[in-house]
Parts: sequence; structure tokens; C-alpha cells
Amino acid sequence: MSRPLTLPRFSALIEGIEMTPDLIAGIVTAALMQADAVADELYDTVTPELPPAQRAFPSAIASKIARRDIFDDSFARDLRTLIERLGGQVRNRTHVYFHADENHVRGGYESIFREPGAQPLAAALGELDLLYDLVTAALSAAGAARVAANMIDG
Repeated sequence: MSRPLTLPRFSALIEGIEMTPDLIAGIVTAALMQADAVADELYDTVTPELPPAQRAFPSAIASKIARRDIFDDSFARDLRTLIERLGGQVRNRTHVYFHADENHVRGGYESIFREPGAQPLAAALGELDLLYDLVTAALSAAGAARVAANMIDG
């Protein structure tokens, strides 16, 4: 699965960083920006590539993004489900085969063929994956801040 080149894995971004309200606001901001990119991917790339019977779920997620209703556990679960479904679509459209070549040391080599539409779905998966990371990080950070405040207050 390809990852977007804009941001590294989220765990690498927050390693050794103290969770402050400003940092949580930054995570939320990054998640909202990524959500806009994901909504565009869902409308422009994912939905047209899917059969009509499978288009409702990505459209519902795009609608939640448009309403900015992304910071709850149900959205994160739905996003993870969509990532798994699209991953299955990409795997089903990717074929590995052996290309025989008498001049090759091993008598040939493996090649990969992706059906039309599989590459854009794979790229969209990277964007969805990053949004999932950001949403779960925001939820975890906000929850941790609440728990810590409750513990301090006694």
C-alpha cells in the first residue's frame, strides 16, 4: 500500500512529544486538512471505480467528512472498514505472474499486473490510512488529556 509523500507515519511525528492542548489542536487541524483531501479522493477516485452497489458506503463517509463529523470512534471504525474493503479490491485487481525468459538466470522473473483502476485505489488507500492515523491520534490525545485532568483534579 502506498503512503502519501506529504507526512510520515504519525507515530514517527509524535515520538517524544508532550501532549499539550496546542499539539492536540495541531493534530485536529492536520486531520481536518487530510479529511478534505480524502473527501476529494472518495468523490473523484474511489466512488467511480466501485460497482454501483458498493458506492453508498464511501459516499456516506464523504458526507460525514463534509459535516466535519469525524472525531468519534464510529467514524474511525467505518474508515477502517472502508480501508479493508478497498484493500481487498486492490488485491483482487493485482495479479502476480511468472514471465519466462530463457536468457534470465532463473529462467524468468515475477511480474505484477494491476488492472485499470487499481493504482488510483491504491493511492487513495494511502490517503485514507493517513486520515485514520490522524483521527485515532486526535481521539487518543484528547482522551488522554481528559483522563490526566481528571486524575490531577482527583
